[in-house]
Amino acid sequence: MTLECPRCGASLSSLSLGAATAVACDDCGYADVEADHSGEPEFAESWADALARFEENQ
Repeated sequence: MTLECPRCGASLSSLSLGAATAVACDDCGYADVEADHSGEPEFAESWADALARFEENQ
């Protein structure tokens, strides 16, 4: 039985360690963990702003 990648449709590879088994796609990097990365954060604080805020509170 061949499993098909839910992302790209390619064949999945099976990885096992002891009793645990996972599947992964060599083509797109799918790793048996469903996640939605389509959204963008509404606000992302820059490092400069975060450091400035930190220094203000010292």
